[in-house]
Amino acid sequence: MRQVFYIVSVSISFIFAMVGNASAEDQKTVYMAVWRGCEEACLGFKDYMENRGTPVNIIVRDANRDKSKLPEFLAEAKRIEPDLVVTWGTSVSKAMIGTYKEYGSATKLGNIPVLFMLVADPLGADIIASKEESGRPTVTGVRNRISEKVQINAMREYFPVYRVGVLYSSAELNSVLNTEKLRELSLEMGFSLVEETYELDAQGKPIPNQFDRKMAALAAQDIDVVYVGSSSYNLANQDAFTEAAIRYGLPVASAYNSMVTNSSALISVSNKYYRVGLLAANQANKILLDNAQPGSLPIADLSGYSMAINVSVARRMQLYPPIQLLRFADYVNVKIKGIN
Repeated sequence: MRQVFYIVSVSISFIFAMVGNASAEDQKTVYMAVWRGCEEACLGFKDYMENRGTPVNIIVRDANRDKSKLPEFLAEAKRIEPDLVVTWGTSVSKAMIGTYKEYGSATKLGNIPVLFMLVADPLGADIIASKEESGRPTVTGVRNRISEKVQINAMREYFPVYRVGVLYSSAELNSVLNTEKLRELSLEMGFSLVEETYELDAQGKPIPNQFDRKMAALAAQDIDVVYVGSSSYNLANQDAFTEAAIRYGLPVASAYNSMVTNSSALISVSNKYYRVGLLAANQANKILLDNAQPGSLPIADLSGYSMAINVSVARRMQLYPPIQLLRFADYVNVKIKGIN
């Protein structure tokens, strides 16, 4: 009996060891390169994987808005050879994937599958060949941007919009592309676009403390609204940006929900980043678990969008939302210094 018990015990131990090895072999590796920390989209991606029990090890590398780190990330990803690379933002995606003009249907990552998210205009950035598909066998991604036409229409539901002001860094490709779209749209929708750009230092970064002066310049040109469509710099400095606008009586409309919920923008029309992360993870699972070729997958898109209105800012600026927005907008009452 002892001998039988010993044999059974060894057999069970062997089976568990084999199961453990199989699990280790089945585990996938995702290398995620992000621009400004593991924020909502990154967390949404992680939560999706955890909630569905996907056997995956997610390696996150944060550039912290420093482009000089991106070549290191590319070299590390090529050395590790993960099952999937996920890129966050235009700068990261271009550095890790390379443009269509540079590499054609290939990428900087060779045969490693790659999925981009939070790229404002992947077609304009020359990362994909068309809006529907990447045209590159190892590349797919998710769209998150609400069109500028929808943005302008949403503003016009709130107040008259004839002159739209933008303030951006010419060193941010996503901001440049976004402004080009607004120029084209201004002719179609009958509004004037007033542009101000930040002065840059020798490293190509905006010189600090320009918000007050630039908002004064926009206000002097009699604009109706300051629009932030795509700008990491404006988002990173959202309090200084929105407060400067308010000082000159300029409402801020943004494609970033957090500029309303966590700062002093008046209105946002957006897809929440957390949901973008969930959608990206769903796309990733098709590659990791179903062995789908990235290039065969359509560029995924969220259906619908969210509108948020900052009630405290509305009171402060005496710009109260019309009745037609009451039915579907989210109202946020952010505490502002000096306002009860």
